Amino acid sequence: MKNKAVLISDDSRSICALTAMVLAEDGYQVICEASDGEQAVHECLKCQPDFTLLDVVVPVADGRYALKNIAHYNPKAKIIIPSSLDSKNDVEECLRNGASSHIQKPFEEDVLLRVLDKMA
Repeated sequence: MKNKAVLISDDSRSICALTAMVLAEDGYQVICEASDGEQAVHECLKCQPDFTLLDVVVPVADGRYALKNIAHYNPKAKIIIPSSLDSKNDVEECLRNGASSHIQKPFEEDVLLRVLDKMA
């Protein structure tokens, strides 16, 4: 069993629930969720997950804000950006600012699990 802790940050409850179910079936444990960028930073610092799944397009403070702050406080954080960003510049900006990987939304379950397993 993997038993790795994950934070999911997405403003869609259905995406959070589906992602949490997929992760749990593969041995990951979702320890906290966030629906906006400010909450993602707070939860990440409080929960100290092994992995953070961070959507960029969220309300209040976007995922870019959260990414920069999480990476600032924990430069070794493993942050995956599952996002509908399709611009090469957007993806490269996220990678420069601390993201470990990017997954294009909508994503296949096996793609997410392969990325997590590779980083574990």
